[in-house]
Amino acid sequence: MITNWLPQFSGSSARWLRIAAVACAIGAAGCGDDGTSVTPTPEDTQVAGADADVGVAADTGAVDTGATDAASDTGAVEVDSGAGDTTVTETADTAEVTKPTCPGGPGCDCINDQVCDGGKCLETAAGKKCAKTCSAVGDCGKGEACKLIGAGDTQSFCVPAHLSICAPCSLSKDCQVQGLTDAVCLDYGQEGKFCGGACTDDAGCPDGYSCLDYKDEESGKTTKQCKLKAGADGKPGVCACSAWATAAGTKTTCAIKNAEGSCTADRKCTATGLEACKAKTPKAEICNADDDNCDGKPDNLAADFKCAKEGFLDQGSGKACTKDDECSEAGEACDEKAGKCKTLIGKCFGKPQCASNGELICADAKEPTLEECDGIDNDCDGDIDEGFTWKNPVDGADLKVGATCGTGPCANGQVKCADKLTAVCTTYKSAVAEKGLCDAIDNDCNGKTDDLACDDADSCTADACDSGAKKCSNTAKDCGDGKNCTEDKCDTKTGDCSNPNKVGSCDDGDPCTVGDTCGDGTGGYVCLAGKTTQTCDDSNPCTDDKCTVGKGCEYSNNASSVPCYTAVDPKTEKIGTCKGGSWACKDGKLDKAACVGEVVPAKSEACDGKDDTCDGKTDEGCKPTAVAVTFSSAYVSGKTGGDKNIQLLVGTSGPVGTAKGSGKYDITFGFLAWLMQLLGAK
Repeated sequence: MITNWLPQFSGSSARWLRIAAVACAIGAAGCGDDGTSVTPTPEDTQVAGADADVGVAADTGAVDTGATDAASDTGAVEVDSGAGDTTVTETADTAEVTKPTCPGGPGCDCINDQVCDGGKCLETAAGKKCAKTCSAVGDCGKGEACKLIGAGDTQSFCVPAHLSICAPCSLSKDCQVQGLTDAVCLDYGQEGKFCGGACTDDAGCPDGYSCLDYKDEESGKTTKQCKLKAGADGKPGVCACSAWATAAGTKTTCAIKNAEGSCTADRKCTATGLEACKAKTPKAEICNADDDNCDGKPDNLAADFKCAKEGFLDQGSGKACTKDDECSEAGEACDEKAGKCKTLIGKCFGKPQCASNGELICADAKEPTLEECDGIDNDCDGDIDEGFTWKNPVDGADLKVGATCGTGPCANGQVKCADKLTAVCTTYKSAVAEKGLCDAIDNDCNGKTDDLACDDADSCTADACDSGAKKCSNTAKDCGDGKNCTEDKCDTKTGDCSNPNKVGSCDDGDPCTVGDTCGDGTGGYVCLAGKTTQTCDDSNPCTDDKCTVGKGCEYSNNASSVPCYTAVDPKTEKIGTCKGGSWACKDGKLDKAACVGEVVPAKSEACDGKDDTCDGKTDEGCKPTAVAVTFSSAYVSGKTGGDKNIQLLVGTSGPVGTAKGSGKYDITFGFLAWLMQLLGAK
C-alpha cells in the first residue's frame, strides 16, 4: 500500500519514498510487517505549487509489479500501518509527473534570478524556487496565481497565491509581496493583525480558512479575503508562523484588555513560532510611578486631587465659605484656611507625586505672588509680566513686554523690564531732542521727522523744516485784503500787515476789458474797467470767436470750409481740367482726409479733346482710332452711290478725317463737312 501523503513530498525525499514504496510492493516482504508506518516530517511536506511535478517514473522508470493485464488490476500496493491496512488506489495508467530539470527549471532551488531559466527566483513556503512563466491562472498549479511581480516586469510568473497569509502585519503593504497586491492586513482583535489573501469563495482558500467580505480601514474598500476560521470556543483563530513569515520579520500589535484598561505590545514570528503577547495585564492604578492601567498617565489614581497653592490679598467681601463656588464677587475665591472669600492673587499648580507611604502629595507647587516685571509668572496665570507695558509715542499704544518697539534711529528694539515695576524700549537710549535741526531724521523717535519749528528771524514768514531739502523753509505771511487796488505789505520786524492804495494798472476781473486802472469810482477807490475790448482769435477757421463779459474768449465750432488743392504742382490748378476743392470743418477741426471736389492732373491724356494732364496741351500722343460706320448712302462730290460701308478715321489734330469706302471712293475732308454730307446737308 502507498499512503496518501506520498505525493506531497518534494525533492529527493519524495523520490526515494516512492522508490521504497514500490520496492515494498514488488517484494511483498519485510515492508510494514513490523507494525511501523512512514510519517512525513514538516521539512518534507510540499507547499502546493512548489514541487508538484516531481514523480517516481522519472527516477525509476516503469515499475513491473508482475501483475497481469486483467481489467481488475489497479496497481494498488499496501503498507502495514500497524493499526490496520489502509489502501490508497492509484490508477496504473496515471500520467507520469515530470521531474524538474535542475538547475534552472521551474521548481528548482535558487538563490537569485540569474540561475533560473525563466529569470525569476521567488520565495515559497519551501524556500526560494525558480518560478514558472505564465499568461493566465490556468497555466499554474493549485495554490498558485499568475502575477506580474514588479513594475518593470513584462512577463507574469506562477507565484504562491497565499505566501504571506497569516503573517503578522501592521499595514496591508506588509502582505503585498511577489505581485500579491490584493492581499489585505486583517484585524484579528486582541491577537493583532495578520495577512489575508484574495479569494472568490471558500474553495479558493487554504484548509481552515473562510472567504469573507472585509472592509480595509486603510483604503476604505471592501474585498474578499481568506481569514482563519474561529476556534471551537468561537474566539478568532490564532495564526501559525510560516517559514516566510519568520524570515520576513513583520510585526503586529497585540493587546490584553480588561475592565481596568488595555495594554499593548509588539509580537512577531520567531524560529519557535508566533511570540506570545507580551503586553502586561491592565490593573488598577497605584502610586508607584508606573502606568498600571496603560492609559498613558502614571499615578493618575486621584482625578480630584488638588495639587495647587492659592495666594490671596487681605481684602475682599470676607464672606464665610468652604469652597470657591460660594464666592460670588468678581476676582474672589475661597481662602479655605481663613474660611473667607478674598481677592485671589493666583493659583500655582504642581505635579502630584507619590510619597514613600504610597500617598499622593503636592510638593512642587509654589506660592502665588503679585506679578512683577521680572520674566517670571509670579501669579501662575500662564502670562509672564502681564500688566507691564511701554507706551509707544508714535500711536500711544501700550506695548507688552517682549513686543518689538521703536522707530527711526530707535527701530528694532524690544520692550523689556528695566526693574520690577517698569518696562522700557531697549533702543530709546538713542533718542535725542529735535531742536529744529531740519536733518530729515526722527531724532526723538516719536514717528515724526523734523516736527519742531525752525526760525529765519523774519516775522513775516511761517517757518518749518523742509525734510526733503534738509533746510528751514519760509512761507510768507498772507497780508492780502482781497482788493486789487491796494498794496499788501508786512513789517518784517513786527509782522504787522498794511494795505495802502495802489496807483496804476489793475485787473477788474473781466477778461474782455483791456487797460484797467485804479481810481475813484462807485464804491470808493476801485479798479476801473478799460475801454478797449479784448480781441479773441484762435486762428482756427472752424470756430467762431467772441469775448463774453465775465468769461473771456469763447470759441464755438462752425461748419465752414477751406479751399484746397493737393496736386504736387500747385501751378496746375485751373489749367485744363484741373481745379481746386475744399476741406470741410468737423468738430472744430479741418477734415483733411479728402479735398472734396478737386481735380488733379491725370497721369496720361484720355484722348477726349481735353487737357487731362493740365500741361496746356490737348490729346498729345493719341493715335487715330478707326470707327466702322454703315450708311444707307454716301454723298461724294455731289454724287450718291451704293457704297454702303464707309470707314471714318478720326485724326489727333482736330476734326479732320478720311472717309474710305469699300468701293471706288476714298475721300478726305473735314470731319464736320463729312458729317454734313453724310446727313444730306448742303
